[in-house]
Amino acid sequence: MDVEVYYSGQRGGTMPYAALPAFRLFCKQNGFQLKWDSTNKRVDLDSGLKGKVCVLFTGISSSGGTAYEWEVLGNVQKFLSDSGMEVVLSQNNPSLAKNTDVAIRFSLKEMRVLEKPRLIFFQSEDDKRQDLVKCLRTEMQQSGIPCHYKVTKNQKQPSIVHIQLQLPLYTEVSMRKIYAEKIALHLASGVLEYFQNGLHIQPMAFLPPNILKLFYSTMLFTSDKESQQGADEKPLAEEPITIQESDQQSAEASDSNSDSNSDSNSEVNSESNSESDSEREELLILAEEELLEQVVTIHPVEEVPELVELRTTAEVYFDYTLIHSESVEKPYLLIGTLQVKNTGNVELQNPIVCLRVSPVDSIKMGGQVLPPKLVETMAVQGTSGLKGWRYLEDDWFAQAMERGEYWIAPIQPVTIAPESTEAFQNFQISFMKQEAGKGIVVEGVVLCNDQTVHFSANNRIAVSF
Repeated sequence: MDVEVYYSGQRGGTMPYAALPAFRLFCKQNGFQLKWDSTNKRVDLDSGLKGKVCVLFTGISSSGGTAYEWEVLGNVQKFLSDSGMEVVLSQNNPSLAKNTDVAIRFSLKEMRVLEKPRLIFFQSEDDKRQDLVKCLRTEMQQSGIPCHYKVTKNQKQPSIVHIQLQLPLYTEVSMRKIYAEKIALHLASGVLEYFQNGLHIQPMAFLPPNILKLFYSTMLFTSDKESQQGADEKPLAEEPITIQESDQQSAEASDSNSDSNSDSNSEVNSESNSESDSEREELLILAEEELLEQVVTIHPVEEVPELVELRTTAEVYFDYTLIHSESVEKPYLLIGTLQVKNTGNVELQNPIVCLRVSPVDSIKMGGQVLPPKLVETMAVQGTSGLKGWRYLEDDWFAQAMERGEYWIAPIQPVTIAPESTEAFQNFQISFMKQEAGKGIVVEGVVLCNDQTVHFSANNRIAVSF
């Protein structure tokens, strides 16, 4: 008796009833949803993601999201819909995020001072979506666009993961299209990876029926072809070893001579047989020697050097001194250094320092850090050119007041070799005495290698009142 097999409502074929238990275990192991109808002797299969819901939100704006945001999320919707889950594309309806498995907001921000595109992950301090953010960020890093975190306090919608693409204002249309395709592909892949890890199922269970059919038909064809080739080939071990024709003729001649002298006396016969046996032994020995000479000498394989795992790691920490006066009118002065020690075995190129300060309006940044426009005229001249540190953006002060972040980069190219240390020295932060129960906090992050890797400081500066 055969059993009918359907996938997503489409008939796929039949299978023997006796194979049903093994087939159920196979589907369970790989994550397919299986329903057995014993009355109609029918198996219904569905994607492992059937019943899962993903909501995609555009950015919050007066126009309800830009055309670019709709384009990116529309492609993500196409990618994910084929996997079997329900994907909803919404403008701004946060109530949809309450009973969904995944909720993601994608927004676009164009910035005049930005030199390269970057992706910002906005994350609340008590974010419960850490696993989802981790999967999304891992995939997004494969797009080649640098990714950054930004922790936000009192986020109104903590269940929604907000990802923002920040683009230079005059980015070409062709490049915008490339970024859109990359983001859509890796964003969809990150969502699928999140479900794969959480549900412990195989990606095979995400594939639509037509892809599954194509995949298995290709595998079966390859297997049959290989088995046919195996049947046509003969193993080398079955080929007979042949003695040279001249040697066979000599042996036959010896046999013939031995037969013709059969009427001779026993002593002669004994000597003849003895000579014939010795000749056969010599022929066999010669044949074996010839075979040995034809054996190819196998040279010992050269030792392959052991592969060393590349490790991009670093220790980042603050050293600082706090100077304060008894006078209420005079500010506190904090003089600090951010140390970056390369603890891995890969060089760290051109470190960029981000100092996050809080509260923003109570802190003033100082020290030997130059605005970009003053680098040529005021930077220290070293033996190899200008040296020192500069703010990353021309409007660094406005950006700091808006985000609470000071972005600082070396003026000259900097390389931190393994086991070496580079320091951002003697930055100065001044602030007035705060109210009782409040304080000043400074945190640090260092980005290296074209901002593809980042390291958070092991400690932070905290002054309480």
